[in-house]
Amino acid sequence: MFKDVVAREYNYQDVYLRPRHTLVNSRKECDTSVVFGGHKFIMPVYPSNMKSVVSADTCEFMARRGWFYTMHRFNIDQVEFVRHMQENGLIASISIGVNDDTIDQLKQLQVAGLMPEFMTLDIANAWCPKAEKMIKYVKEHFSSFLIVGNIASRDAAAEIHAWGADALKAGIAGGKVCITKNKTGFHRPMVSTVLDCASYTYEAGVPLIADGGVVEHGDVAKAFACGATMVMAGSLFAGYDQSAGNIIEVTLDGRSLPRAYKEYYGSASQYNKGEYKNVEGKKILIDYRGNMERLLVELQEDLQSSISYVGGTKTADLINAEIIVIN
Repeated sequence: MFKDVVAREYNYQDVYLRPRHTLVNSRKECDTSVVFGGHKFIMPVYPSNMKSVVSADTCEFMARRGWFYTMHRFNIDQVEFVRHMQENGLIASISIGVNDDTIDQLKQLQVAGLMPEFMTLDIANAWCPKAEKMIKYVKEHFSSFLIVGNIASRDAAAEIHAWGADALKAGIAGGKVCITKNKTGFHRPMVSTVLDCASYTYEAGVPLIADGGVVEHGDVAKAFACGATMVMAGSLFAGYDQSAGNIIEVTLDGRSLPRAYKEYYGSASQYNKGEYKNVEGKKILIDYRGNMERLLVELQEDLQSSISYVGGTKTADLINAEIIVIN
């Protein structure tokens, strides 16, 4: 045979978790908090660092409620953002790229005497020479906790961790507005991605963030069952008052009353790039959903229920869940 072919890999929608004996008297007893990068957050879930999902206001909204966040890296004054967050007693979590303009931005932070608590090196495939160079630059000049993504395999996890990454972000072409798999043919389903990456990170004690593919709240629990430490989601957090972008009203058939939406587009889309070049993202309309406060409450309630079903008391106990493949 010319080459081996993987029989099948799985997405969140292809599996469920088998219920176990519940130990707690109430699901409210289950602890959803996580210590990540030396800081404690009330939930291990956060919005994608996409321009159509988070703004500076979104990040401040999350931080004030004890949730983690990462600000996107597109046309942002990093100095102003980091200074504002830290002056208000909030953590500063920013995104960086791998090109020369990122070096200039980092030097501006140094000149201003600012040290963000978190940095996320944000690139489509972090298993590359430019990412290695930038990781080593950041670790040489900053004490920030460095998240690096994205990756899709154990081998990538091991090598990028060796370069100096403090945490790894897994998921390639799994997002709702990502069309990388359509344009390039490359993709890996999220359950298989997280399981493979976690086969290294779990034993090595390296935090792993599962990025993309979350359709239902239960998918969050499935990510933790596969070995994730944190979950990043895009469309889950889009469309709210506190999300990035303005509310727009659209009449689809010209006769009915207009419906309210928000635009949601990928970081590799022409709408984010400002030009049609190397496009691997698209734009869709997300229903306007109102205040995000309700989502935060519901996500925590649902995760507490998930923990109770696995017979645990904390999020980390979900690693003990048996994963069932749907026939």
